[in-house]
Amino acid sequence: MKLHDKQKNAGRILDQYGKVAIAFSGGADSSLLLKLALDILGPDRVLVLTARSCLVKPADTRRAADWFIRHAVSPTPVHEFVDLQPLLWDDFVRNPEHRCYLCKSRIYTIFCEITRGRGFAVLADGTNADDMNSARPGLRAIRELGIETPLAAAGLTKDEVRELSRQLGLETWNQPSASCLATRLPTGLPVTADRLERVAGMEKYLDDAGFSGCRVRLDKHDAARVLIQVQRKDLPRIAASPQRDYLIDFLNNMHITSVALDLRGR
Repeated sequence: MKLHDKQKNAGRILDQYGKVAIAFSGGADSSLLLKLALDILGPDRVLVLTARSCLVKPADTRRAADWFIRHAVSPTPVHEFVDLQPLLWDDFVRNPEHRCYLCKSRIYTIFCEITRGRGFAVLADGTNADDMNSARPGLRAIRELGIETPLAAAGLTKDEVRELSRQLGLETWNQPSASCLATRLPTGLPVTADRLERVAGMEKYLDDAGFSGCRVRLDKHDAARVLIQVQRKDLPRIAASPQRDYLIDFLNNMHITSVALDLRGR
């Protein structure tokens, strides 16, 4: 099916909702979903919900907040930031294998309550067709809670999400995929404020140095060891002097003495 036809299918699905609440992170998928919903339904029939917590980088939260300004959307829909305290969720903090399910289930349960409280019957998120074929624990929560996934229902893959976003003028079309900071901790290593802050600080340094979409993963057994992942195109630059030397000095100041670089890239 052609991309234009999939876009029309997504539009028909959204139109059937009448009005919709969007779980919005500011990433490529939820940005396209929001754009389509606004075009089909209008701002008065769209509610935007964004989670704000220690699991999300402040820069990502700011990008979500500024999305309407950057894309010259006027008038704007209601955009609510939902403050969460995941470090109070004991089952999540233990960081079991199904951590993502626990987190998504809690967040979307709260979103569903807000959605109904605002007079909306449908909560949708930006899951795409590729996501539906992957082993993502969060999908279980989406199915259990009855969250709608219009992009996936229309058959839009990740590459198609990016291409359609580009065609529609969304600056998020080539934005690297993002995930919560807890994903940088190996299973079984408890999620703590200190670990999240260390990861966020190291990734901010790399982001500021031009390595967008980077990941810094902690080691389960050695607090002084990290694994760094950057986009494939950035591998030559991060491994070369003087950037390598600057990075080593910074990490030494963070008490990191052993650094591995994922040569596969992201």
